Amino acid sequence: MDFEYDYFEVTLLCSKSEIVTIEDFMLPLGACSVTYRDAQDMAILEPAPGKMPLWQGIEITAMFTKEFNEDKVLHVIQSRFTDKEVQLKRLKNQVWERTWLEHFKPMQFGQNTWIIPSEYQAIDEKAINIYLDPGMAFGTGTHATTALCLQWIDKHNMQNLQAIDFGCGSGVLAIAALKHGANKVYCTDIDPQAIEATVINATSNNVKDGIEVVEGKEVRNLQNLDVVLANILAAPLMSLVAVFSGLLKDKGALVMSGILKEQTDEIVEKFKDSFVDFEIKFMDDWASVYCIKKS
Repeated sequence: MDFEYDYFEVTLLCSKSEIVTIEDFMLPLGACSVTYRDAQDMAILEPAPGKMPLWQGIEITAMFTKEFNEDKVLHVIQSRFTDKEVQLKRLKNQVWERTWLEHFKPMQFGQNTWIIPSEYQAIDEKAINIYLDPGMAFGTGTHATTALCLQWIDKHNMQNLQAIDFGCGSGVLAIAALKHGANKVYCTDIDPQAIEATVINATSNNVKDGIEVVEGKEVRNLQNLDVVLANILAAPLMSLVAVFSGLLKDKGALVMSGILKEQTDEIVEKFKDSFVDFEIKFMDDWASVYCIKKS
């Protein structure tokens, strides 16, 4: 490998019980980052609060800058974990966000909504065009759960409505709602980076004035909203029935996603005492659930 590189990464397979030991070994060794991925292609669903979600079989990767001697690093790791196959890979010099953008093209949702990387021009100037680049918070429309929510917004009349983007991530749903005519969208998320990303993205899309950030403890003070958008996960959703009902006016709309296909029956069962007219849409292995608050 004779190309210029700034980093190299060392990867090995381990079990869930070994993850802390290996991470605690890699970081003092000089790793600038340690990441995990599923070794068996199984999805993380919803972890309990405060618990790290891990699979049974894990691929752990430690990244090092080229200031470190890769042969020495490899030897030390192999000597410590003699029962494991250790792989080393050099990483070419590149701007990682720009590389990601090579695979992030303008995408259409429904009839009239587009998500467009900032380097592209609008395909249809008359459409609802949301300019968004990959960044520090989840939600560019590439995931089925986000796409399902964007399709719902595209299909329904948002004119002059008040909504909340519950778990706003990048703010893409709030931005879409505002560009489709919503009067105000409250945004809340447990991750401060998500709030920061939402404000930045709303500003770049000229809808910041329609956004109001609400801290988690203040959410329950909101009432009589027209729409709740909640693209999170099934477990937290099922704990929020009373919260969502309290946020909405009678006949207000609740749009939920982040739900696996096999979890939809459980979601409907949980919400049916407070909501009616359930409509379920599927994409890949995911689902969205739309319903109306009972009068």
